[in-house]
Amino acid sequence: MTHTRFRWPIALLGLWLGTIPSMARAGAFYDALSSFDRTMATFNPLGTYVRKPVERLSPRLTFKGYLRESIDVLIQPHEKVGYRNQDFRFLQLQTLLELESTYHVADGLDLNSIVHAMYDGAYDWQSSQGLYADRHDSSVKLYNNAEQVLRELYVSYRTPSFDLLVGKQQVSWGKMDGQFIDIINAMDRSESAQLESEDYEWRRLPMWMVNTTVHFGNNSLQFLYIFDFESDRQAQPGSPWYSPQIPPPGNDIRLGTRTPRGGDFKDHEYGVRFDRAMGALTYGFIYAYLWDRNAVDHVLGTQLVNGQAALRLEGEHARLHHFGATADYATTLAQMPVVGALPVVLRVEALLTKGVVFVDYSKQAAARLGANTDATLERDTLRAAVAAEFGMPANTTLIFQAAYYQTFDWNSSLGYGFGGGISDEWTLIPLVYLSRPFAFSRDRLSAQLTVFPMLSGPVQVWQGVKTKLRVKYKISQFINTQLVYNSYDGGDSTDFYGQYDKWDNFGWELNYEF
Repeated sequence: MTHTRFRWPIALLGLWLGTIPSMARAGAFYDALSSFDRTMATFNPLGTYVRKPVERLSPRLTFKGYLRESIDVLIQPHEKVGYRNQDFRFLQLQTLLELESTYHVADGLDLNSIVHAMYDGAYDWQSSQGLYADRHDSSVKLYNNAEQVLRELYVSYRTPSFDLLVGKQQVSWGKMDGQFIDIINAMDRSESAQLESEDYEWRRLPMWMVNTTVHFGNNSLQFLYIFDFESDRQAQPGSPWYSPQIPPPGNDIRLGTRTPRGGDFKDHEYGVRFDRAMGALTYGFIYAYLWDRNAVDHVLGTQLVNGQAALRLEGEHARLHHFGATADYATTLAQMPVVGALPVVLRVEALLTKGVVFVDYSKQAAARLGANTDATLERDTLRAAVAAEFGMPANTTLIFQAAYYQTFDWNSSLGYGFGGGISDEWTLIPLVYLSRPFAFSRDRLSAQLTVFPMLSGPVQVWQGVKTKLRVKYKISQFINTQLVYNSYDGGDSTDFYGQYDKWDNFGWELNYEF
């Protein structure tokens, strides 16, 4: 029999010996994980077997791209939401391939191209009566025309004092979420409320133009001559993000849309931008004479349909004058409590737009009764944003952005118009963004939180809040992945965020760059 005073040491020894297999298994697991990490650090098949051989065959050619898989899944689908049959779960099952190449012709002279290939399996890989947009426009599922596949194609000539780019391209004039002076290109807005600034780079719709910039001293002057036209691509009926509050078509007769034509000189667009750098301060001014990217319905007359007066409607894009300003100022706030020295960047963007055309629904009602009116009004609009970006300790970033939208001389019968209040006279979005990497992962793991509350007046008041939580992990220099949670809370069913109350979703993205 074992003496009592030896029982605990022997028991502990037995426990320790019992943990040796589990410790060995844990060691084997970490060894396997380390081996996987080393393998993934150099895993770049397209770069190794496609990019490098192509560049060796043609030393003047540089070649790169990415392959992205994006999946968004509704937390809880609902059979009926407003006018929508929401019997689907996947919002997207999208595979996007981008190939970017530059051919160096001579000093300063290059030929640049970007091609896209996209397939969205949301229409094929789930049984849904509510998703039918691909029956009317197959490009929502698969890019199948040259305009979509050939994303950019332009010749660039650059010197220290002069840049000239001619061809199909996108121009990014703004830096803030919400597009204030970023007005040159149209946008694919098929994701509606889920579209954000991080998506703009591949959601803009490039156009054919001449883009030239002159640099002199600390100044630059940019001129744009645009001989192409693209309208915004809104969410279509039968697509995942089509508004549940839009009723089915009534008796009104739609005669199509009058679209500006690239072959007509009078339909071309123009823009100019001046920028100046003064130490930590940079500022600039813009003017652009562009078409409204969204057509507005004009009443041409009435016609009896099934014994009722129906409107004959034709969409038309209006010419708009845009006047904008932007400024950035970088500084460091010394001896701040708790954090010490605090780097900060202050930004401001503002855009005044003249002659925006709105539908006037009271005039549409009068037109049904025989009044001679096209049922539209012109108003000026303002949109502006102020942001402060703070470099917090531990590589943490904190951003506050206040975005404001205003329609001048507003009345409650107006519909939506470019740059104005969102379904109201004015709209305020006090955005908050927080990003933090984690040191234990050598900053490969990070988390970001963005909150988009929306206020407006004098009618809607509270239009809900969107919250986005994202966790990203950098697997290697070539591969990263992220999990995203988006929620839409508060507001009424007719509000901008409130209408998507049933659209809370989880997302997963895997991105491979080569």
